[in-house]
Amino acid sequence: MENLLAERACERLILDFVHRLDLGEPATVAELFTEDGVCQWPEGQRRIEGRDALRTYFGARPADRLSRRVMSNVRVTVTGPDTATATSYFTTYRLDGHPGGILPAGPPYQVGHYEDAFRRAADGTWLLAARTLVLPFGGGPQRVHTDAAPYVRFSDGTEPPLSQGVRTGPFLFTSGQGPLHPGTHEMPAAFAEQARLVLANVAAVAGDRRSIVRCTCYLADRAHFAEFNAVYREFFTGCDPLPARTTVVARLVREGVLVEVDAVAVVG
Repeated sequence: MENLLAERACERLILDFVHRLDLGEPATVAELFTEDGVCQWPEGQRRIEGRDALRTYFGARPADRLSRRVMSNVRVTVTGPDTATATSYFTTYRLDGHPGGILPAGPPYQVGHYEDAFRRAADGTWLLAARTLVLPFGGGPQRVHTDAAPYVRFSDGTEPPLSQGVRTGPFLFTSGQGPLHPGTHEMPAAFAEQARLVLANVAAVAGDRRSIVRCTCYLADRAHFAEFNAVYREFFTGCDPLPARTTVVARLVREGVLVEVDAVAVVG
């Protein structure tokens, strides 16, 4: 029975940790640790030691951060009368700068596990003595590349200083896509054909036209605005809502290019 009670107390600490971060007062996470408690991230070589330092660290969480952590596979092992260890899995969904309201569901920000050590205080209360965050899935932005959209090297064969797209969290940002055929790199002369090809290339990088939430469109000539609107409307038929959009007239770099588009998509 003593072991079962100890296991339950440690499981409650694991859940209280994420509850205070997501729905409570983040600084109070420090109260779940011993006075000399440690929280560390081996990959980033970060180590926060001592309850006061932990209070400062967790209390600095941005006020506009929205997060939810899903805990699972909690496995507590009682190792002595006053000590225990545990492993638990977490899946984190997070957005900084949350404007309020419900967000589209997207992929998790991080997936990993905690390795915990617990110690029972003199008054019988179980506390975290050490927590190590192990992060096999997470990290920074990821490069997106597809052969379904053109990727043109310079005339000397060197790589251009860009990615077709970059994915970070639930968002995918495309580079500006031009009117080049992905297989042959040929460019049609007619504006409408260029516009259709550009939008197809954008969707190829984004993965699906229905995932696109914003487009920035560049026209070489204002006279093509109405024609572009017709092609654009046709391309996004069935998409509700239509992507947010900005259209500008600009002098495009490549000779013969009449239209270019970049986009932001929500992927998941």
